[in-house]
Amino acid sequence: MDLFSELITAVQSDLTIDSSSTLFDPTKVKLSLNRAYNKAAGIFRWPETEDAQKTSSVSGQEDYDYPDNWRPDTAWKLKLNGTDLGDNGDPLMFRDYLYEKENGMPSGLTTMWSSFGRKLFIYPVPTTNGNVNIEIWGQKVVDPLVNDTDTTIFSYSMRECNDAIVMEAVAILKTKGEDTGTSQFLSINAKGILTIAWNKIRQDQQKYQKTTPFFVVPDFFRRRGNSGNTSNGSPIGNF
Repeated sequence: MDLFSELITAVQSDLTIDSSSTLFDPTKVKLSLNRAYNKAAGIFRWPETEDAQKTSSVSGQEDYDYPDNWRPDTAWKLKLNGTDLGDNGDPLMFRDYLYEKENGMPSGLTTMWSSFGRKLFIYPVPTTNGNVNIEIWGQKVVDPLVNDTDTTIFSYSMRECNDAIVMEAVAILKTKGEDTGTSQFLSINAKGILTIAWNKIRQDQQKYQKTTPFFVVPDFFRRRGNSGNTSNGSPIGNF
């Protein structure tokens, strides 16, 4: 079940209706599927919704609007003129950004940026007009399902999530029919399917997370060498 047309058919099948239904006509079915799809795509930050966009710097301008289809406060990396700003492109919390800016970046940073709401902030403020020289990475919202051949971000790769979308769509429609008990049951099951799928992704992502510590921390309390001498070990920790 990958195409929008197949999701529509699945909803109609679960409701035991066809396209001639007056209670749940095709327009209502499509609307409920899009509402369910928005909920499924927004419940977690799926890898399929990660996005990268470019814009241009403006001389004297510190703040820049998010792309229209991005979720607020989801920007996680920024480059200016091909160079990472801040610490490897990572943003500062907005209150830290303001503090560092007001205190001349005493931590030793030479550049920094932050995200607040649906705006990005860059410091030092650009002094020239650029040509698509700002690169940003963040999280977008999904495109609506319109045509029969449209697919979701889960199609072909995580079909169980499309099943969850169908369940949620049926739940939405059953609420309109005042079958609230069944609606709640279906909605809970749909969320459960999505949560299991997300947890599997998180487990896989952990394989690529850094496992080596950033700093070598000496054991200051372990004696090294014999009788506390330094002949065959580091003097560190020998009391």
